[in-house]
Amino acid sequence: MKSNLILGLDIGGANTKAVLIQFKEKRIIKSYSFIEYFPFWEQSKNQFYQLLNRILSNLTIEHNIEPKDILSIAITITAELSDAFETKKEGILSILNQLSKVFENDKLRFITIENTYINYEEALENPTLLAAANWISTSLFLGEFIPNCILIDSGSTTTDFIPIWRSKPATIGKTDIERLINHELIYTGGLRATIPSITHFVPYKNQNIRISFEKFALISDVNRILNYISEEDYLNETADKRSKSLDNCYARLSRIICLDIETISKEELFSIADYIHNKQLEIIKKELIGFLYKLKKRIPDLFEPEPTFIITGLSADFLIRKVLEKLNYNKIKYYNTITNIPNNVNSSAFAVAVALLYKHLKMVKK
Repeated sequence: MKSNLILGLDIGGANTKAVLIQFKEKRIIKSYSFIEYFPFWEQSKNQFYQLLNRILSNLTIEHNIEPKDILSIAITITAELSDAFETKKEGILSILNQLSKVFENDKLRFITIENTYINYEEALENPTLLAAANWISTSLFLGEFIPNCILIDSGSTTTDFIPIWRSKPATIGKTDIERLINHELIYTGGLRATIPSITHFVPYKNQNIRISFEKFALISDVNRILNYISEEDYLNETADKRSKSLDNCYARLSRIICLDIETISKEELFSIADYIHNKQLEIIKKELIGFLYKLKKRIPDLFEPEPTFIITGLSADFLIRKVLEKLNYNKIKYYNTITNIPNNVNSSAFAVAVALLYKHLKMVKK
């Protein structure tokens, strides 16, 4: 097979990620990445259309590639849950409509919660199959390398626990609500989580005090203060629309207990940030224990002799690795190391493209 191109898109409610891969047979020759913070709840349909054009321009024109040479556009969508839309169906159909204005419809392929890819016409007929299926592509791609493992993907907003058995995702749930019920999805991540979603109290002056429930700060401010993320990693918008500088992170955090940067020291704020971070670890640990308890009953062979954990996402190191080590699990590997993708942040966009490529190659062999 001659050299070809596949574009992978992960259209999230807060961040849209894209990867253009050039391949020959099963070998990735080159890849180019793009990510933009794009909060659907604040944007218009026309602005999403402009975003899609920016993606196409960034990944083709800037790299001297002709858009017509792209073989397929592989897409996963999670933005349908945004309150920009009244229903998930409306969200999916709206996004499909904008995609059709930028790309050739016959090149569009969408990952579904049934481990399959469908074309544009099928997507229009079955829009709910597309909802929140990004974890499927990430799992299918990893399954090409390690057939039996536990994938944990922790990004800006959510954390997914995904058992992979015989190269396929083996979750109990398929939809978001089913996965929430079964401890397979947690709505907490390294950037966009609000502080009251993690703890209602923080330590101050030798006592625990109840915090304000205003959206004064985000977990991204905590992680910036603790040096777990850089200013460049702080992809989301700040709570007060001010800059992502360290001083402004301290200032935002001070407001959760109705103070300001002049009335509380940075040392005290650092201690508060560390406390919040550990509370988030406790949340993830509790959910992970519940998930593993059910999993061990369903697929005991995954735990013989011990489970292999593959971690990915922006928060993999400072959230997931820490929790696994607290639970005395040591067989921990990185998704990007195993799959040779360029980074953890764009893993879902890369995976949806390469999983489609592998599917295509298998069909060709038949």
